[in-house]
Amino acid sequence: MQSEPVASRVLDSLINGSEFHHQSFISSFVLECYVAKGLVYDGLVLFSKIRSNRYKAETRGCIALLDALQLKGEVKMGWCFCGAIVRYGVFLDSGLVSVIARLLCKHGKVENAAGLLKSGVCSSRVIYGLVIDCYCKKGDFTAAVELLSDMYSKRLSPDFDIYSSMLDGACRFRNSRFVEMMVDDMFAKGFLPDTCFLDYNMIIEKLCKLRKTYAAEMFFERALVENSCLRHALYGSMLLALCKEAQVKEAMTMYKRIRLMGITFNVSCYFAFASILCNQEPSLEVERLLTDLIERGFLPSVSDLSKFLATQCNQGRWKQAEGLINIITEKGILPDFLCCCSLVEHYCSNKQIDLAVGLHDKMEKLGGTLDVVTYNGLLIGLFKGTMIEETIRVFDYMRKHNIGSSVSYSIMITGLCHAKEMRKAMKFHDEMLEMRLKPNEATYKRLVGRFCN
Repeated sequence: MQSEPVASRVLDSLINGSEFHHQSFISSFVLECYVAKGLVYDGLVLFSKIRSNRYKAETRGCIALLDALQLKGEVKMGWCFCGAIVRYGVFLDSGLVSVIARLLCKHGKVENAAGLLKSGVCSSRVIYGLVIDCYCKKGDFTAAVELLSDMYSKRLSPDFDIYSSMLDGACRFRNSRFVEMMVDDMFAKGFLPDTCFLDYNMIIEKLCKLRKTYAAEMFFERALVENSCLRHALYGSMLLALCKEAQVKEAMTMYKRIRLMGITFNVSCYFAFASILCNQEPSLEVERLLTDLIERGFLPSVSDLSKFLATQCNQGRWKQAEGLINIITEKGILPDFLCCCSLVEHYCSNKQIDLAVGLHDKMEKLGGTLDVVTYNGLLIGLFKGTMIEETIRVFDYMRKHNIGSSVSYSIMITGLCHAKEMRKAMKFHDEMLEMRLKPNEATYKRLVGRFCN
């Protein structure tokens, strides 16, 4: 089932040959197959077909598709689909209501999600945890505590995850009274070990896995004050969790501390940090840290690097972009050609032809190329600098990679005629005609006139 038309035909053949009471199962099965294959949008098309043909659809298949939409962040589309399945008469069981609650939370409608819980329509511990987490991220601890009490009244014992959400929210909003209250409760419930034997490594690691970074930082700072022995790997866990939560400033502080201590850990943490730096606005500090990571061999993806370089160029940070390109090309990595085009164009416009040639040489070693417009500007700059042999070498490289236009040939012929290299100019003239790149009549007439001067 790789495409909508194929699956649609399969659906028709299965349903047409089945009894009425099997239609619901078959429709749901096909929808679930779509979700499993990641074909979410095609699944919506298929649901439309199921509805238009008045086939039955089980709740299970609809849940899978709605859940896939909310996981993709397609909130608006999720609500449209939700309305469609309700109008279609799909049974609203607890599983479907749970997905709707997730969708409400993602849409910022946390009060509506809480209403579902309080009404008794949905009583999942997971959804309680999700809604409590949303309240805590907003700083509404009164509502969070009310839901916590509601859980106890329904005999749904809150777990470590839920208490850590409340502690994390308290740390985020620097509510010291609520922080101490949560810590005391977590000790009382057995979620934290006895204070005499407090294992900071275990607690912080657990909080990092849950991405409760504010609570993790609080215990981390306490451990440092108490001179507790923290494992080196824990620093990596902290850095990774901060990156996942996009707490860039805190991640930068953690990385500096790690470098100062000279410790090492899982390389994935460094790559995550490098990637998040590439998504920041260029600054001296960001550029310094990114350079440090790259020099140590922790390179982000080419797309991330190219995005950062493009931002540097757009902001006129040419010197910094040049330095970064030099470092990454030394590592054998070539960024997106548009970044290199911007830098070469900058060099040419500022008559820094040697720098333009130097960058092109590095690109050449890595098999990279510029676009034809940038190459034309470079050829003009080389001719102005009377660098004839270098111009021919660059043009040969262009031809090797099938890059060139009638403008490129016109530049070469004009420049070579001006340098009295008539034989070479004629060679390129003949080649231009063979390749059917002859310019318009007026331009061609002027071009031929160069040979008579």
